[in-house]
Amino acid sequence: MASERRYDSGDGGSGGWALLGGLVIGAVGGFLVGVMVAPKAGEESRERLGDSILDIRERTTDIIENLRGNTETLLNSTRAAIEEKMALLNEAVEAGRKAAEYKRAELIEQEGS
Repeated sequence: MASERRYDSGDGGSGGWALLGGLVIGAVGGFLVGVMVAPKAGEESRERLGDSILDIRERTTDIIENLRGNTETLLNSTRAAIEEKMALLNEAVEAGRKAAEYKRAELIEQEGS
């Protein structure tokens, strides 16, 4: 059985943005180093540079869309959990109120006897 690991940056949920920033910086840095050491002609290097920039843009867009989807899923599940807990709380409050009314009526009946 595989265990699921969760990494929490401890800063209230901005770990996704830190990951995204790290990926973008790493991709751009790696690309620049690659262009500088590549033994290609200037025109070919510029063409590769343009293609790589488009690729980085597409990957960044995909990562952002994935983060949005994950955030939306998390918000929906959180809302559902809150609604469920509120319903349980309301039921408990109502049951307590009914028990108090019953006990009050019982005490009034005992005093009248």
